[in-house]
Amino acid sequence: MKPLTKAEEQVMLVLWQIGKGFLKDIIEETPEPKPHSNTIATLLKILVEKGYVEYSVQGRNNCYEPTVSKAEYGRKSAQQLVKGYFEGSPAKLVSQFVNDKKLSLQELEELLQQIKNAKNGKP
Repeated sequence: MKPLTKAEEQVMLVLWQIGKGFLKDIIEETPEPKPHSNTIATLLKILVEKGYVEYSVQGRNNCYEPTVSKAEYGRKSAQQLVKGYFEGSPAKLVSQFVNDKKLSLQELEELLQQIKNAKNGKP
């Protein structure tokens, strides 16, 4: 899966929010300042080529729909982040959040419980 540029990610965020839509729908939901419609159309073409989006022709317009879920993209992005900046260790990422005081004690306890549940085969 090829990484997304910031502009491509912005279009994907809109598509994940609306589920599927035409160019005009995507433009309407894009936050200000809105890029030109040609720019969004070009980004959609690139996203189709990268395999993130598919489209169906409806009349004279294309209806775009994501082929990759937001959760799946988030997982892949997190894996790349851990691999690239934390020597492949998720524990080092969590440790960084702890050191930066970005995780509360309650959140850490919830993470620990999730880890225990995963080891015991519980959802």
